[in-house]
Amino acid sequence: MGRYVATGVRWDESTKRKHTRSEFEKIGASVKTKELFDDSVMLNNDNNSKRRITELCMQKHKMVVNPIVDWKEEDIWNYIDQENICVNKLYQCGYKRVGCIGCPMAGRKGKLKEFYDFPTFKLNYIKAFDRMLEVRKAKNLPTQWESGEEVFLWWIEDKNVAGQREFKVAENGQLMW
Repeated sequence: MGRYVATGVRWDESTKRKHTRSEFEKIGASVKTKELFDDSVMLNNDNNSKRRITELCMQKHKMVVNPIVDWKEEDIWNYIDQENICVNKLYQCGYKRVGCIGCPMAGRKGKLKEFYDFPTFKLNYIKAFDRMLEVRKAKNLPTQWESGEEVFLWWIEDKNVAGQREFKVAENGQLMW
């Protein structure tokens, strides 16, 4: 308790962050402050309309500070240049964010670029999916895919995969098929 977690969250990264994140935050609610907050669970990456300037974490009692929340991308690069900070070389290859290759949080376009730039990772994903299918078949578990390649196409959200389901959320929040 009493420690801060610093993040690199910036309003410039998304509209949701601009409207839901603040310079200082407490995440969650505790017994002492339960009457101040509703009983919903808030995670560090939640970006919804219920976010408050300060929220207390029930589990870790975490205070979060977002020191660069109001910085633009230009400010980031100016600071990097000013302080002579070494950065990942992928930023010079056109990447705006650097994380895991094939990340489920990346959009289809981002995943396609990553797998184009790093074809060995694509092959390893397909091999892993093939192994997963072998295990499922050995255990007589159902699967909609015949090959690791089909699973890979589903993973990158290829809309041409036979049997692929698409989930949509209606305006009232209901999940639709």
